[in-house]
Amino acid sequence: MEVQEKKVAQLAKAMPSDEGRARPAWLDRLLERPQQFGKFLHDVRGEMGHVTWPPPSEVRSTTLIVIVTIFFFGLFFFIVDMGVSKVVELILKHGRS
Repeated sequence: MEVQEKKVAQLAKAMPSDEGRARPAWLDRLLERPQQFGKFLHDVRGEMGHVTWPPPSEVRSTTLIVIVTIFFFGLFFFIVDMGVSKVVELILKHGRS
């Protein structure tokens, strides 16, 4: 790792001087991204400490309720779809005669 750091330092010294020239704004914004991301992660970690997590028993019970509800509505819509299909089929058959 130290070898890479030395090479980077040598390259930086070898680059022509930019004295008197300002960096482009897009480059400044690009170079700020890692710092902004680090601050974001720091803020996320702080906010996660404020979260009130439900107990496992409550998570299990609500999950079970959701699964049962999904099956109920799936069965309900299957029956309704079959009924509507039969009605449309009867209408189409009756219309051809």
